[in-house]
Amino acid sequence: MKLYKTLSLFGLLILSACHSTSEQDIQDDQEGSVLGQLEHGLTLNQGTQAKFDEGLLLLHNFEYDDAAVAFQEVVATDSTEILGHWGEAMCHYKALWRLQNTEKGTEILERLGSTKEERLAAIKDPMEKELWKLVEIMYGPGEFDERNDLIVSHMAALHEAYPHHQEIAAFYALSLIWATEEYGDGSEDLHLAASIADKITAVNPQHPGALHYKIHALDGPTSAQEAHDAADAYAKVAADAAHALHMPSHIYLALGEWEGVVNSNRASYDASVSRMKQLDLNDGARGYHSFAWLHYGLLQQGRFEEAEEVLKEMLELVPNDPTKGARGYLLGMQSRHLAVTDSLSDELKIDADIRVDDIGLSAKSVRSFLRAQLAKRDNKVQLINQEIKWLEDQISIAAEQVEGDGLAMCAAGTSRYAPTENSVRSAKVIVAQLEALKAQIQKDDARFEESLKAAVALESETNFPAGPPRITLPSFEQYGNWLIEQGRYNDAIAQYESSLKRMPRRSTALMGKYIALTQLKQMDEAKEIQQELENIFAEADQELFSVKTI
Repeated sequence: MKLYKTLSLFGLLILSACHSTSEQDIQDDQEGSVLGQLEHGLTLNQGTQAKFDEGLLLLHNFEYDDAAVAFQEVVATDSTEILGHWGEAMCHYKALWRLQNTEKGTEILERLGSTKEERLAAIKDPMEKELWKLVEIMYGPGEFDERNDLIVSHMAALHEAYPHHQEIAAFYALSLIWATEEYGDGSEDLHLAASIADKITAVNPQHPGALHYKIHALDGPTSAQEAHDAADAYAKVAADAAHALHMPSHIYLALGEWEGVVNSNRASYDASVSRMKQLDLNDGARGYHSFAWLHYGLLQQGRFEEAEEVLKEMLELVPNDPTKGARGYLLGMQSRHLAVTDSLSDELKIDADIRVDDIGLSAKSVRSFLRAQLAKRDNKVQLINQEIKWLEDQISIAAEQVEGDGLAMCAAGTSRYAPTENSVRSAKVIVAQLEALKAQIQKDDARFEESLKAAVALESETNFPAGPPRITLPSFEQYGNWLIEQGRYNDAIAQYESSLKRMPRRSTALMGKYIALTQLKQMDEAKEIQQELENIFAEADQELFSVKTI
C-alpha cells in the first residue's frame, strides 16, 4: 500500500572584570562579524587580541578550519602568546564528531617543549596553565572515551575555581556533551550542560558557545522544546557561521517543525557555497550536511519536486569532489527519497554504486538498503540475497572493531566512521528489513512479519535519530504499512506511534496513523491528525497531496 496515494483517497556566569576602551573596540568588531559576543577576560597583547577573539568565536561555532587560520595568525604575530597555540590545538579535537587529529595536535603542543612537564613549566599565567592542561589531556595517553572523562573532571574543577568565567563554563558544558553516553535523551549530564549554558546567556545572551551547546545538549524529542529559544536565537547571534545557521534545525527536526528545518538548512548551505567560492575551495567544501537535511525537510513537507531538484544537484556535484562525507550523504538522500516518494522520475538517475569501503558501516548499510529498494521494484530476490550476505560480512568485521556506544552527532569526518555498538545494531536492523523485502517478493507473509518484528525490536534499542534517519525507512513504518494492508489497524497504529515517539511529526508515520484511524472510524483523533498533516503539507505538490475532509 502506498500511503501517500492512499491518503489522497481519504483525502551566570557574571563577568566581574570591567572592559577597557580597547576591549570595547574589540567587542564592537565581534558584533560586526556576526559570530557572537565574548566577555572572557583572557588578555592578549593589543596586536593579537582581536584575531584571538575571532578564532575563539569561530571555535565556538564549530568553524574549525577558519578558527585555526585565525589562531595561526595570532601565533605568526606573536609566538609567545600561549593562548594562540592553545586555540589552534583546540581546533583539532572535534569530540562531538568522534574526530581528532593527534599528529597535528601533538605538533602544536611540542612548540612549547618536548614533554608535558617542560611545557607547563614554561607557562607562568595560572589561567593559561589550566587551559593548557586541557589540550594536554586531549592529545595525551588513554582511549578516546577515557580522555573525554578526564576532560570533564578537569573542566569541572576549573569551573569551580573560576565560577564566573564564561569560557571555562562554556567548555565545561561542551565537555559534558562530549562524554555523554546517552545523547538525545535529556540525561542528567546533558541537562547540567544546558543549565551551565543558561547561566552564561543570562549575562551574555549573545555567547555563541552557550547557545550552540545548549542545542546539542537537548537535541532529542524528549527535551528539544527546552532549547527552542536557543535555536531561534543562535542563527541570529552567529549569522556569519554556516554551522550556526544549520544548528537550529537540530531542535526543529527533533520537534518535527519542518519549515524551520528547510529554512535553516537552505540558509546554511547557501552560506557554505558563498564561503567555498570566496576561498576558491573544491566542491567538497560545500555544506552537504545541510543539503541532506534540506532534502529531508522538503520530503517531509511533500515538496517532492523541490526535493528531487536538490537530489539531482547532489548527484551532479559529488563526483566532482567525492569526499567521504559527500558520498555518505548522497547515499542517504537517495534511499530516503525512494522510501518516501516510492517513485523515480525519468530524469532522476540513482547511483547505487557509490564507493563505501572507507566510510563506515552506516554508509554500507544505507547502500545495501538502497540496492534492495531497487531490487524490490524489479522483484530480484537474488540481488537482495547478495546484499544480505555482503552486509552480514561487514557487520561481523565491524563487531570486532567496536569502539563503544558512541554517536557522531553532526557533520562528517575521518574517524567518525569507526564502528560503534549503535552502528552495528542499526546495520542488523537493515539486514532484517532486507529479509522482509525478500519475503514480500516471495509473498511469504509469515516470514515477512517475523523479519519485521526482529527489525522493530532491534531499532527500538538504537539511539534516537539526531538528524535524517540512517535507517532510511524506519522499520516501524515498514511494518505498519504492511499491517494496514492486512487490515490490522490497531497494530499498525502502535507501530506508527513508536516511529512518532522517536521522530515527532514525521509525515509518513502521521499519514499511516491517519489511514488506520479512519478505517477504525475513530474520527475525532483522525481529524486532529488531518489538521496536522494539512499544516505540514501547506506547500506540498498539490497533485500528490489532497487530504479529503472527513
